[in-house]
Amino acid sequence: MNGETMLRVAKVADEATMESVRDVLDQLDLDYEHMRSEPGDDRFPQTAYFYVPDDSADEVERTLVDLAQDLGFDAEVL
Repeated sequence: MNGETMLRVAKVADEATMESVRDVLDQLDLDYEHMRSEPGDDRFPQTAYFYVPDDSADEVERTLVDLAQDLGFDAEVL
């Protein structure tokens, strides 16, 4: 997508962890889009992919670092 960057969130252990990721993106007041999850939306552990605005990519990555350490997932802007 033009003007957007892919965010990969891996090793998501459960729905509560996924909700925590979405809560952070909501708190940053971003216009993000969940693209897909592997192996599926209702199977865990999973890797989720989101589109985030290019101009927010650094802030998203910085913000998710502490949460990732606390909850045991990996987050990376690709």
